[in-house]
Amino acid sequence: MTDDISRPYKSTVHIALPSIQYAQHLKDVVSVDEEVSNKVVKSFSVVTPQEVDGSDDDRGSDVIDREVGDDNSRRVLRINFMATDAKMLRVAMSTTYDMINVALKCFQEFEDL
Repeated sequence: MTDDISRPYKSTVHIALPSIQYAQHLKDVVSVDEEVSNKVVKSFSVVTPQEVDGSDDDRGSDVIDREVGDDNSRRVLRINFMATDAKMLRVAMSTTYDMINVALKCFQEFEDL
């Protein structure tokens, strides 16, 4: 079955995390639930700060630390959203941010375990 639905509304979110473990755990947590309808598609990947689009300009330099060690290089969670309309994009992003907020609070609460 091919998906011929046009999804012209797109957004990409990058979330810098302190380690590859945090990035992978967050990806695992937020990617579990699929969207209810086919109007929104999300994809998740863990990338290096250098792979973040726009890394040559100054906009992202305050958010993502460019000095990364070899063992911790893939520590940025990238989430790509594609939607059929602006409202669906907004709802999907808002829901995802809520899930990320809860997950990060859990990570912070239980980081010693």
